[in-house]
Amino acid sequence: MSIPRSGRSWTLGRLADLARFTAGEVRLGPRARSAEAALQPRQRKKLRWWIARLKLDVFAGDQILKGRIPPRLATRSGLPSPPANAWRFELPLAYRGVYTVQSAPGVGTVVLILEILSRKE
Repeated sequence: MSIPRSGRSWTLGRLADLARFTAGEVRLGPRARSAEAALQPRQRKKLRWWIARLKLDVFAGDQILKGRIPPRLATRSGLPSPPANAWRFELPLAYRGVYTVQSAPGVGTVVLILEILSRKE
């Protein structure tokens, strides 16, 4: 008897075997947009790379467990309610981005980059 699982398999398979969920749009939230202005060129280049990658596969980052999503993330990011999911991605020089995957009418799947943080934050 196999144990049912959800999400991606932890083993690597052929690229064609992995399900990809494309995004209709990748948006920067207000905090991420203001943090983007302070990034160094190397970090901006990697952020553009991540935006392109998230358009192809919305689950490319590392998932943050529901219990570890900060409750104040929604208020800091201007969301009406706490995000149902959160993911993170790495940037150079010990920075990281936090994003959520949402659905929007007429657009479909939307990736909203909420914050870009240094390790100290």
